[in-house]
Amino acid sequence: MNRTQTSCLLSSYFLYECGRAMYFVLITWFLFQWTKDALYTGLFVSFGFLPGLLSNLIFGVIVDRYNRKFLALLAGGVSVLFLFLLWGAFFMNLIKPWVMIGTHMMLQTAGSLFRPSLQALVAEVFNKEALPRIFSLSSSSTIAGSLVGAGVGGLFSGWFAVETAMMIVIGLYAGAFLATALLSYERKERKSTGKSPSFWRELKQGFTYLNTHQMLYGLFVMMMLGQLTFHTTLGFLSVYTSAYLHQSSTIYGLLDATFSVGGITAGLLGTWWWMKCKNHLAIWSLLTVAVGLLLLAFAQQTLIAYVGVICVGIGTSLVRALLQSVQQIATEKEFHGRMASFRMLCNQTSVVITGPLFGYIAASYGANYVFLFLLIPIVLGTIWAVLQARNPVFIAITNQKTA
Repeated sequence: MNRTQTSCLLSSYFLYECGRAMYFVLITWFLFQWTKDALYTGLFVSFGFLPGLLSNLIFGVIVDRYNRKFLALLAGGVSVLFLFLLWGAFFMNLIKPWVMIGTHMMLQTAGSLFRPSLQALVAEVFNKEALPRIFSLSSSSTIAGSLVGAGVGGLFSGWFAVETAMMIVIGLYAGAFLATALLSYERKERKSTGKSPSFWRELKQGFTYLNTHQMLYGLFVMMMLGQLTFHTTLGFLSVYTSAYLHQSSTIYGLLDATFSVGGITAGLLGTWWWMKCKNHLAIWSLLTVAVGLLLLAFAQQTLIAYVGVICVGIGTSLVRALLQSVQQIATEKEFHGRMASFRMLCNQTSVVITGPLFGYIAASYGANYVFLFLLIPIVLGTIWAVLQARNPVFIAITNQKTA
């Protein structure tokens, strides 16, 4: 693997996620403390993914048609712009709950372009044999950024005015933009088949490809559950800490950072987990998530909550990183963008649908019930993982040695 390329890639993931985590901790804590209504938190999490239901389909084709590095830079620049606008709203005392929700929708939309662009770029820059290790390292770098961003964000939310902390967030996003710009990339021309197909034809080709590679459906379902649990846990952790554990923003930041520690652990163990579990890697990952959710649902002490959070962090990160590697290996290069966007469409649809529901549950019964209800899809997903483990293609891929 090219060390310079790897360093730029990992720096981009780290800085972007550090900024995202710090922003998320600051805004979700401020939103709940200001409104005292968990329903707003549910709407914040849900509506953030709403534009992605359409944009993911469009972005998938765009990523496969155009320069992936340019698209990642475009998304990063748009993120910086809207963070400046949010900072201005705080600075001028024009902030409202729906201003925060609206800005979050734009940031998530930009993220829906940034992630598949960078992921497809990685698949084009690095050898296929190196992808499991690259995605494990990327996951570790991403979660390390989340660890730092969440921990520092929790401290900053108690120490500084929100607009001061937001300037640091803007700086981190700008750093991610620069790291992406430093990636060395020459676009590989797509195989020519005569006349360039139309946008809608390429979109249809993506669905046809997905339908003829039905193992991808199973991967999408399991990664969807990992993302649903991941984003729901992050979204409601502020409500859980304040309303259920009755702790401060510092504890919230530390819980969020502990969640990231679980992700780092998963990233470091990813190759070993792949080799040991093979076609059962999704089963054991989802079972780890289930243990964490049970602890969070019934935790009466902060220490138990820490253990629950780290289990959820480990399990969801293993599902997301390793199954994404399986997906990339199983997918032809010219379809990477569309398959990444289809995956994100499934992920975000699940969060959009359940966000308001979980917000109502948290407001009516308590934030711990959110984690209890999350156990239902995780149990069903584990059953699905057992069936997926018998798929011959899945077995063949997971039996490969990782780089």
